Amino acid sequence: MTPTELSVGEIVLWIVALNTFLSFGTAVWMLFSGPSRKNTARLDADELRLTAIETSHARLRDSVERMPNAETMHRVELAMARMEGHIDRLDERLKPVAAISERMQELLIEQGRK
Repeated sequence: MTPTELSVGEIVLWIVALNTFLSFGTAVWMLFSGPSRKNTARLDADELRLTAIETSHARLRDSVERMPNAETMHRVELAMARMEGHIDRLDERLKPVAAISERMQELLIEQGRK
């Protein structure tokens, strides 16, 4: 077929066919891209939520890492036990001083009565 052999009717037929295929392609494109836009919006919202959760998780992880571990707590318990022993020894050493103080107070009270 040469260009001279093409009639106006055939050209119109080809234009109509091309237009039909373009319309069908556009309809298919819109059918598949419409839900895609909705999913994109949902994914953006989920990404924001995930970022907030990751930030919160990082803060919690940092808090937990700053907390004392079992070894540190054991050392604190040992130190408290040593301090308790020191306090008991001080208590025993201060009993004579308390007795002297009581005797001095009694003596002063007796001297005050005279």
